[in-house]
Amino acid sequence: MMTPALSTETTSTKVQVELSSHVLKQLLKSGVLHGADCKCLNASAKQVIWQALLATITDNKESHLCA
Repeated sequence: MMTPALSTETTSTKVQVELSSHVLKQLLKSGVLHGADCKCLNASAKQVIWQALLATITDNKESHLCA
């Protein structure tokens, strides 16, 4: 009996990567990566991700301010 091949549409493969906080901020700012796509694996990662998200939000608001 043959085992059916797994489709990439029905399975979700996860990877763990390490990024500098600068690269994380750039990915968030560019819209390539979204906060909902991130999962904090420890307290340190949580702090860095929160700071990156806050910096991204702050940067976006400042660029849309009128004089």
